Amino acid sequence: MPMGTRSQAPAWECSIPGGSSLLPDLQKHGAPVRNGRLEPPRQGRSRAGALTCGHILPTGFLNFRLVLNSLSSSIGCCRHFWRFSPVPCNIRDEFATIDLGDQRRDERLLHLAARLTEDPTRSVRASFKGEAEIKAGFRLLHNEHLSMEQILGAHRQAALLRASKLDPDEALLFIQDTTELDFTTHKALQGAGPLSDLSLRGFHVQNHLLASEVSGLALGLCSAKAWAREDEHYGKAKKRNRRPLEQKESFRWVEGYEEACKLAAELASRQIIMVADRECDIFAIYGQWSQSREAGKPCADFIVRAMHDRNLSPDGSLFETLKEAPLLGTYEVEVDQKRQRIKVKGNSRSHVRMARTAKLEVRSLEVNLIGPQYAKGLKSVKVSAVLVEETHPPEGQSPIRWFLLTSLRVENFQQAMRVVRCYTRRWLVEDFHRILKSGCRVEAIRLRESAAMLRAVALYMVIAWRILYLRDLSRTCPQVPASWFFTEAEQRAAALIFRLPQSKYPSTLKELCILVAKIGGYAARKNDPPPGAECMWRGMEKLRCYVEMGEALGAF
Repeated sequence: MPMGTRSQAPAWECSIPGGSSLLPDLQKHGAPVRNGRLEPPRQGRSRAGALTCGHILPTGFLNFRLVLNSLSSSIGCCRHFWRFSPVPCNIRDEFATIDLGDQRRDERLLHLAARLTEDPTRSVRASFKGEAEIKAGFRLLHNEHLSMEQILGAHRQAALLRASKLDPDEALLFIQDTTELDFTTHKALQGAGPLSDLSLRGFHVQNHLLASEVSGLALGLCSAKAWAREDEHYGKAKKRNRRPLEQKESFRWVEGYEEACKLAAELASRQIIMVADRECDIFAIYGQWSQSREAGKPCADFIVRAMHDRNLSPDGSLFETLKEAPLLGTYEVEVDQKRQRIKVKGNSRSHVRMARTAKLEVRSLEVNLIGPQYAKGLKSVKVSAVLVEETHPPEGQSPIRWFLLTSLRVENFQQAMRVVRCYTRRWLVEDFHRILKSGCRVEAIRLRESAAMLRAVALYMVIAWRILYLRDLSRTCPQVPASWFFTEAEQRAAALIFRLPQSKYPSTLKELCILVAKIGGYAARKNDPPPGAECMWRGMEKLRCYVEMGEALGAF
């Protein structure tokens, strides 16, 4: 199929990541499992009380395994299969709608993106071939007609095209989070500001990632915002607290929610759910949602982890009231051992999280939040609150405890677990940030002007998303043609490294991704999980070297 052909892309029946390892448990609880996979429901219906793929919660840091214990209501019907019609993901297609006012600039941007994609771990200069390409590339990065918003705006259109290939009834997750880009060692960089410490210099970036609710597949970046803090405002948190919300740095979360509402208006037939961590616990967001709903305006739903123990109407506090809420059910999660940095009153300390099987209780209640004194308009908002709490944590270990606030309706265990599942998708943006900084090494870019630096960062954002998309699509849609992501030379090089005969050349995305990951250090043992992003980007780096060697020797 030609790379530019989009409309004829087949609709693949894609399995949910992590589902195959859970089939014995699913069959135990009545799910129709045959020949190692879940069977689709007959005539569009599933057996009453049967567990389905829709209840599995794959995530980057907790491997969820549902166990139905003490359910207060039966589990309803969910999809057994996630339907998605993937399209070829050539990096040039991500910027197909770019318009820089000059066709030559458009072509140069496409060429620059293609060069950076070939090996994201290289420096910007090392990605070019020849002095002419180097001059043209740096001239474009310093061109005032190119901006971070234009780069990501073109990519946003490609992300919405992928979103249109999902089931029409499936919700989209609008995940937002902030990360730091540390350029402390780059002394010549202009316009950088202080980070978590006055001695650290760089930028903060707020990213808005679009993802599928059912599979957790990252569809692309919706937008991003970068800024540098001012030195004179560092360490003056008490003074900042007295400012209006619109003048605070935390107002970026409200702007992110407004961006999600714009997307909801643009995609009127599809539900948009904003997902964010505790820093996004801002009453203005809840008030804006309530006012928009009452006025009949399109708005995005939200799932936010609560940070503040807010007062409730008529009395009580959020955390204590939610702990006394009715128990909807329990489930278990497998927690891996991990060394963590825990923030305590502005500082951080090292902590080792023990590996264990944690039993979690799920409670929910509708609450009436009382707004702060500075809140404009509404003084209280009714939302649903969900508590996920570990019952008997090991001695010396902090229990897993999530207080989640949501605009979604929560009346039973199934609806509560949907909220929990959507919140676990938030880890996608953490994976994205890791690929951006460790895989694409954006903090090693050496450009002097901050505007040129952020243009380069925006290009690498799209490249980092593409690695994340490649990792997850190879799991959910393994039969997608490998040619949609890799060139013929890359496919041949991967096959020749492992001395595969031509009859066994990898033709599907999953087959080729496993070969690339093995080049990057993936062991591919029988019980190993699917390859991760780090093996992928290391393998792609080496694979590009093999391709260049083959081209130099005339093998390709």
